[in-house]
Amino acid sequence: MWAFLTATFSLAALASAQTVRVDRLKADLTFLTSREMKGRAALENGTALAARFLAAELAKAGVKPCCDGSYLQEFELTSAPLDTEQSVVEWQGEKIGFTGGHPRPIEIRGPVVFAGYGVTAPEHNWDDYADIDVKGKVVLIFEREPRESDEKSVFLGRGLTKHAAARSKRLNAQEHGALAVLVLPNGRSAAAPADPNPNRGGARTLYDEAIRTPMLTLRKETAVKMLPEFGKIQEALDESGKPASRALDGSVRIKLVPRRAETARCWNVLGWIEGSDPKLRREAVLIGSHYDHLPNKGEYVYPGANDNGSGTVVVVELARIFAAGKKKLRRSVIFASFGAEENGLLGSYYYVAKPPPGLPKVTAVINLDMVGRDEAHTSQTEGRVPVPAETLRLMNVIGGAYFPELARVIERANRAIGFDLDSKYDRDSSQSALWRCDHFPFLIAGIPAVWLFGGWHPGYHEPSDTADKINWDKMERVTRLAYLAAEELAR
Repeated sequence: MWAFLTATFSLAALASAQTVRVDRLKADLTFLTSREMKGRAALENGTALAARFLAAELAKAGVKPCCDGSYLQEFELTSAPLDTEQSVVEWQGEKIGFTGGHPRPIEIRGPVVFAGYGVTAPEHNWDDYADIDVKGKVVLIFEREPRESDEKSVFLGRGLTKHAAARSKRLNAQEHGALAVLVLPNGRSAAAPADPNPNRGGARTLYDEAIRTPMLTLRKETAVKMLPEFGKIQEALDESGKPASRALDGSVRIKLVPRRAETARCWNVLGWIEGSDPKLRREAVLIGSHYDHLPNKGEYVYPGANDNGSGTVVVVELARIFAAGKKKLRRSVIFASFGAEENGLLGSYYYVAKPPPGLPKVTAVINLDMVGRDEAHTSQTEGRVPVPAETLRLMNVIGGAYFPELARVIERANRAIGFDLDSKYDRDSSQSALWRCDHFPFLIAGIPAVWLFGGWHPGYHEPSDTADKINWDKMERVTRLAYLAAEELAR
C-alpha cells in the first residue's frame, strides 16, 4: 500500500533527531503560557497574539508560508446561543426538553423515524438506514455505537470507531436527507463524566459549516415520550446485533431561534517544506497540534501549558530542525498549529474541508497534543482506564487501530527513543479519545492519522496546568520521536 513505510532509519535522520534544543522549547512555552495570552482561547485577544507569535517563529525557521505569503489560514467562527424562550421542540404538540443549538433560524415539521444508532458502517456490516427512507423526516437515534463495552463487538471491541462520533452521525443523517437529528440519552454508556470545567468560550461552529442539519439531545425525562422504554429497546438492539429502524407514529416540530449571531476570526498557523522528488512533492506529511486553550474565568487564568502548549512548541521546534537539515526529503512536510480545537476541532475541520490551494495533499498525519506531562489518574479515568504506576516513559498512540501501518512507523522510530508506547485508548470507550483531537478530521476523511498523547493528568483544563510541571525529558524525546517518524514518511 505505502512503499515508503518499509524504509529504515538513516544515520543522518538519527543525527538530526539529536538536535532538539530544550531551551527553545522552554522559551516558546513560557511565552505561550504568559498572562498576556489570556488562555489563547478562540474569540479572545490571546489567540491572535499566539497565532502571530507562531507565524513569526515559522518565518524565522525558514519554512515556506501557506497562504499568499502568509503563515495564517484565516477562518470565521460563529457564536449564536439559542433564544430559549422562542426555541422549542414539540412532539405531538407537547413541548419536550432538549439541549443543543443551531447557528441559524430554522423551523421544521415532519414525521419521525427511529434510526437505531444512526450508523452506516459497511466495513462492520451495519447500516441503520438500510431499509428506511428518512428524506424530509426527523431521525431519532442513540448516541455512540452498539455494544461499545463488549470485547466481542463487531465494531472495534471496547474501542470506539469513527461512526460513534456525533459529527459522523450528523453528517450521515444529512447525506440520507434527514431534516434534523434528535439524540436519545444513553442509559448504558461507559463514558466518563463530563469535563468538570467546560470553560470553552463562545465559539460554537464554523461560519460556513458544511453540516447544516441541526442535532439536538433530548433530556431523559422527555425522551420516553417519543420512544417509551427506550432503554430496553437499546438493550434489545445491542443483543440482537442487527439494526431495528422503523417509522414512529407521530410528528415533531422544531423551532430554533438563535440570538444575534456574532462572528469572529480565527487562524490555523501553517508552514511547509517542499519535497525534492517531482513525483512525490505534491504529497505531504503533516505534523500538527492545536495552540488554543481556555479563556480566563474571573481571576483565574488557564495557561494550558500541556494542553496544548506542549504539542505546539514541539511542532515549531520540528520546523526548525527540518528546515536546518541538509538532506532533501522526497515528500513535503507541513507544520500545522490549529485554532479552535477546544470548541470542537474547528480549525482542523476547516483545514480538511478547505486546504490552502498551494499546499500539497496530506497523506499522513502525526498529531501532538498533551505530550509534556506524565499520565496519572483523574476523576474521569479512575476505574475506567488502566494507567501504569510508572508513566515517566509512557506515550499513548491513538488511531493506530485504524492505520496499523502508520502505527508501525511510530514503533520503528521509537526503537531509537525508548518510550513505552501504549494503544490502550484504541481499546477503550469511556474516554471517547478517538474523536477528541485534531487527528480525527483527517481520520474520518480517510487520511492516515495518529495522535501522540502523554495522557490525562490532574490539572487537566484547570489553572494548574502550568509550565513548571512539564517533563522536559519527555518533551525532548517526543520531539525526536516525531522527527524520526515524519522523516521516514517523507522519504
